[in-house]
Amino acid sequence: MSIPPAPLPVLWTAVLDQNINLPPLVFGQTLLVAMQPSGHMVQHGRLDALNLTDGAPRWQHPLSYALVTGMQAYYLPNRALNIAVVATSSTDFMHGQGSVYAFTETGDIIWQSGAEEQNFSAPMVKERQVYVTAGGQTLLTINPEQEGDAEKRIRLPVKASQSAPAIVEGVAYIPCRSPELLAIELRGDVCWQFQFQGSAREWLDKTPVITADMVYTGSSLGTLFALERATGKLAWQTAVGEGRPLSDLAHAGGVIYVGKRDGLAAVDGRNGRVLWTFPTNRAISATPLVIYDTIYCTGEDHFVYALERETGAELWRHEMERRIEAPPVLAPTALLVADRGGAMIAFAPPPIPVEPEVAEAAPGMVLVQKRAEAEALQAQGAHLPAAYLWHELGDLERAAAQLELAAAWQEAAKIWLQLDRYNKRAYALEQHALLLTAQETTPEEKAAAWEQAAHAYAETGEKEKRLHCEREVARYRQLPILTIEIEAEPMTINAWSKLNFTVHNEGFGVARHLLVHVKGERFEGQAGRTQTIITLQPDQDYRHWLDICPRQHGASVPLQLVIEYTDRASSFHKLERTRYVAVAGETAPMALPQTAELLTADTSQLMARLPMPDGRDPLELRNKIVQYFNKEELVTVILELGLNEDDFESKLSPMAKEVIFYLARRNRIQELLGILQRERPFVDW
Repeated sequence: MSIPPAPLPVLWTAVLDQNINLPPLVFGQTLLVAMQPSGHMVQHGRLDALNLTDGAPRWQHPLSYALVTGMQAYYLPNRALNIAVVATSSTDFMHGQGSVYAFTETGDIIWQSGAEEQNFSAPMVKERQVYVTAGGQTLLTINPEQEGDAEKRIRLPVKASQSAPAIVEGVAYIPCRSPELLAIELRGDVCWQFQFQGSAREWLDKTPVITADMVYTGSSLGTLFALERATGKLAWQTAVGEGRPLSDLAHAGGVIYVGKRDGLAAVDGRNGRVLWTFPTNRAISATPLVIYDTIYCTGEDHFVYALERETGAELWRHEMERRIEAPPVLAPTALLVADRGGAMIAFAPPPIPVEPEVAEAAPGMVLVQKRAEAEALQAQGAHLPAAYLWHELGDLERAAAQLELAAAWQEAAKIWLQLDRYNKRAYALEQHALLLTAQETTPEEKAAAWEQAAHAYAETGEKEKRLHCEREVARYRQLPILTIEIEAEPMTINAWSKLNFTVHNEGFGVARHLLVHVKGERFEGQAGRTQTIITLQPDQDYRHWLDICPRQHGASVPLQLVIEYTDRASSFHKLERTRYVAVAGETAPMALPQTAELLTADTSQLMARLPMPDGRDPLELRNKIVQYFNKEELVTVILELGLNEDDFESKLSPMAKEVIFYLARRNRIQELLGILQRERPFVDW
């Protein structure tokens, strides 16, 4: 006889000062909790944000004359932000109003729905849209990427409840404050309307579960219904709750799991037959959570239960201080449970299997059921549980894709590495770094994430992306970024010439003890003159010269320059840069090519003389273009200006400089600024 597993280890606990009866929301590294004071005449609510890693408080947001009806997470790709979409309903017709908000992890509201309603349902985020029912009579579509502007309203022929609509393949399934369930297309056409011929008090007011061909919903008086998805026709109904409300439903492997007045029931989705029940002393009113072969559920008897999915046998239980009305929530780093009194506990998450042994050993029918379960979780937007199940089944690519949708970028990167998908891995690590950038993590944590992404892009050979990541490393570690430009006099082999150079610090920290010298056998150089440089501050230039003597001649002789410096932490750095210069032979003097403007003249001085509008600094403009555009994006700008990409340098920074030269001399800089402002409106051009 096998020994039942012990409870999952506890990572941290936190105690809040108000009731919790809605599921907490995980977005990024933040845990958002909807708080509600106790009592029958509650009018004001509150949002509490905690650090997901240790439960430490981050911020609070009071809600006057309003309570939270539901929350959903969304990753805003156009701003690289995790947001929490929070819907509220008014508690006072005269003073309050419901709304839909988008909160960042720092507690800022970046948009608020303009729809004026007293009540909003819990939101459903699907296919880059937010769906809520407003005022019980309207299905409202909100675009979270366009400042929350409402895109579409559909008038409903029923009174919707405050549970979230289910959105699957262009159809909204609307739970109702009546014995009805509505299926309506997102363009407004009604597909079907199911009406239960029973008590008018038996509302179908919970979010339904949608599978490939069935719709499952539970009633407020304990009946479980299965409807044909295509027609809304009743397939079967089963009384499991003995006249009391059921929890929201969970579906896995063709089985419906539902909390009821005195425990948990597993019901066969094909025919409504009760497969097993797990008894409890009080109701299970929160949605059960299925992970692998275990069901986690919370009860009003103060216990968190882990049950064997196949039989309902108890594996372990953990007692909380108060009754638990919120379901367990799975985060990338924890399994979270909150009781009504405000106590929060974070268990270690169930581990992801390293090898898909279960899938290989499972009989064919079980394997088919598990795949169907993963498909259903994926369709419902339960990305983390779907990812874990795809991993268990050995479909690593789908597991990684679901982890990305859950913004679990580091976990996705590990799987992409297993699959030798290095481009995917680099992208995932970059997205992880972007997430940390928007969060309250230390500069070193941000720098380490960007450094990891830079190494990944180095493996793929994507130079521009690697350089961008390295620049972010420099930003958070306050490091200098040095570039060098040269102005070479006409040179002849074995004759000393003057090499003027400009070192520019485009980074974020001071470069100390700077030294520039030449390397190799092609040139002999004197480095002593540069030793007078003590520090080079960010955004400063240093102009100096070297005496050099060429030992080879030709139209394009490589000149190797070495830049040595220390950063603010006294760490030593050495950069090597190669420039190509013309060197005449002793018998055939050679002039420098007149077209090599960026090598034969002091670029900073040339740019300073450009006719720029409003006294604008062309070097600053160049730096901003390099910071906010990659090469491909700048080429698109060049083509929009009617110019030829081949007329300019192939690398990003020289390309930007040459474009500015070209346009300034033709009084066309304003055209460039207009395009830059349109493409990057958040930058002060």
